[in-house]
Amino acid sequence: MRFHRGFLFWGLSLVTAGLVALAIQLGYLDRTAMAASWRLWPLLLVALGTTLILLRTQIALLGTALAAVVLGAAVGTAIAVAPGFAADCGDSPPATLQDHTGTLGASASLDWRLDCGSLDLTMGQGSSWRASVGSTGNEAPTVDGASDHLDLDSANQGGGFFLDRNREHWVVQLPAATTYHAEVHINTSKAIMHLTGARFSALSLHPNAADVLVALDGAGIEGFDVELNAGSLAIIASGSTALSGTIQTNAGSVKLCAPSGTGLRITASGTAFGTNLEDSGLARNGDTWESASYAQADHRVALTVHGNAASFDLNPAGGCR
Repeated sequence: MRFHRGFLFWGLSLVTAGLVALAIQLGYLDRTAMAASWRLWPLLLVALGTTLILLRTQIALLGTALAAVVLGAAVGTAIAVAPGFAADCGDSPPATLQDHTGTLGASASLDWRLDCGSLDLTMGQGSSWRASVGSTGNEAPTVDGASDHLDLDSANQGGGFFLDRNREHWVVQLPAATTYHAEVHINTSKAIMHLTGARFSALSLHPNAADVLVALDGAGIEGFDVELNAGSLAIIASGSTALSGTIQTNAGSVKLCAPSGTGLRITASGTAFGTNLEDSGLARNGDTWESASYAQADHRVALTVHGNAASFDLNPAGGCR
């Protein structure tokens, strides 16, 4: 039997990357220890050099397999621990923030993009909004607000490796009386979004190598659309939360915390995708798990979750914070 070395190399690399990323996400491998293993990066050169040395020998396939496994382990580690790098993105937080204020009408759109930094979002009374933003660089994030929209753009846009970028900090308060249609991109950053009493006709969330917490006490969100890549997302619901939508996660972890008695319906599927739904006490029908109170609940949480080399946990032992 003849093996195509290229197919063998990339196949083993991808399989190893997926397995390592999944093992870290599920806690079988210590995240901190694996992150520290990046100091052994010269092993990548050793493995590739060994492959070249053995290329014309009878054990060439062994050399190819060794290089593939080492490369796959490195890639899988990078994918799984990337959210931790968000905290170290750039320098220390900016010393000063610029305040921007305005008012919003009954409905408004949000178009935000944060690259390398942190976001603290809360809801307030009345119709006024406030955005305090700053950067460690010479250019400040841009804020564009009117009665029907509030757009925030990172000064880091335009390329560059995230560790070389300036660190930004956004502190935003939005009026809970407004209904929002939002698209939020969070890249190599941390975000804490306390959406108490908020109303969204659509919330499209795109975290990439990011750590995001969304607290939804009394919130109503339709069209919750999440695409999570190499990051973590924690959702905290209350008995008065209404939430429906989809979550796609690639090499990421999702946690959902909801009190007992919440009307829950979770549809979960994927490849190398781990969940704790079998032990959640929810009734299963195919790929869907549903609480006994779902049909009668005044407020419901209905999510379709698909993952690749990822995990989803409902009410994990450590909580969602």
